[in-house]
Amino acid sequence: MKKISYLLTLCMTLLFMGSCSKDDPIVEIETDKQIIAKVTLSNDEEITLMGDKDLTVGYQRIYIQLTKDGRVQSSSNISFSPIMDMGTMTHGAPSSALTYSNQTNSFEGYVVFTMPSGESGSWEMKFKVNGEEISIPIEVKAAPTGNVPVKTFTASNDKRYVMALVEPALPKIGLNDLEVMIFQRETMFSFPEQNGLTLDFDPQMTSMNHGSPNNISPVGAGNGRYKGKVNFTMTGDWRLFFDIKEGTTELGKDVFLDVLF
Repeated sequence: MKKISYLLTLCMTLLFMGSCSKDDPIVEIETDKQIIAKVTLSNDEEITLMGDKDLTVGYQRIYIQLTKDGRVQSSSNISFSPIMDMGTMTHGAPSSALTYSNQTNSFEGYVVFTMPSGESGSWEMKFKVNGEEISIPIEVKAAPTGNVPVKTFTASNDKRYVMALVEPALPKIGLNDLEVMIFQRETMFSFPEQNGLTLDFDPQMTSMNHGSPNNISPVGAGNGRYKGKVNFTMTGDWRLFFDIKEGTTELGKDVFLDVLF
C-alpha cells in the first residue's frame, strides 16, 4: 500500500513539474522602465528597448527584453550598436556588450550618446538577434540646460578620448558619489574603455569663484570606470575639472563636465 501511495505521489509531482515547464517563464514587461521602442522580428519574437528615462546625451543604461508568446527569451544571442547618421557621414558611440539580468528579465548594457538627434543627424539602434539584423530609430534629447555630461577631447598624443559622467545622476548638496568613464576613440565606431589612468579632480562653482572641500579624486575601478567623491556645498552651476594622465604623459588638462542642479 505504501508503495502504491509513493508511486501516485511521484506521478503527481512529475505531472505538476511538466505542466509548469510549459508555462514558465511568462514575465510582465518591466513597469518601472521607460519603453523607448518595440519591434517584432521575423520569427514573431518581440524586442522591447527600455531605459531608466528618455534617452538623452550622456551615459545611459539600456534594457532589451525579448519575448515570444509572452515568454522571455533569456538565452538569445543578441548584440547592438548605436549609429548616428549625419547624411554625409555616420559614426557610433561608446557602448557595452549586453548581459542578461534575472532581476529585470532583460539584457542590460550602456551607451554614451555624444550628441542629440536633430538637424545634425538621427540616431538608430542596430540589433543582431540570433543572426537577424534590425534597426530601430530612436530620439536622443539634448542634456538639460546647463549640464555637460560628456566631453570629447584631443590629448597631447593626438588621440581622441571621450569622458562621460555616470554619477551623480541625481546630485544633492553634500558629499556625492562621483563616477566617470573614459574611452579612446580608435575609429568612428570603436571606443575601447581606458584603464590605468590617473585623474586629478577639482570642482568649481565658476559663477561664484569658489570650490569645495573634502573631494576625493576618482581612481580606477576597472572597465574604464573611475570612482571618487564630489562635495557640492550649495545648489547651482558646478564645473568638474579633470587633469588626466597616462603614466607621466598628460592626456588632458582642465577637461571639464558641467553639473547644474
